[in-house]
Amino acid sequence: MKKKIIPIEKPRFNSAGYQVNMKDLNGEPLPNLEKLAFRPFKHGGPRVGAGRKPSGRKAVLLRLSPRVISGLRKEAERNHKTLSDVAEERLARV
Repeated sequence: MKKKIIPIEKPRFNSAGYQVNMKDLNGEPLPNLEKLAFRPFKHGGPRVGAGRKPSGRKAVLLRLSPRVISGLRKEAERNHKTLSDVAEERLARV
């Protein structure tokens, strides 16, 4: 005796690409979405005062020779300063 083959309905998709004719997921029935009450999240999102505080400094892109860059880095490391601080000090002398 042959096994009975249960016909499976072909999946249908809406314009956004979501399957619209699903009745269960791995044998578990899907919940009725009309009966569910959705609440907005109460966490995350933008908050007043969040983020990095403005320092008043502007970003600048400079193209320097490798010799000058290595000199700036060595001086910054030796004096426990940032590369930006050392470069600013040197440029202020000019």
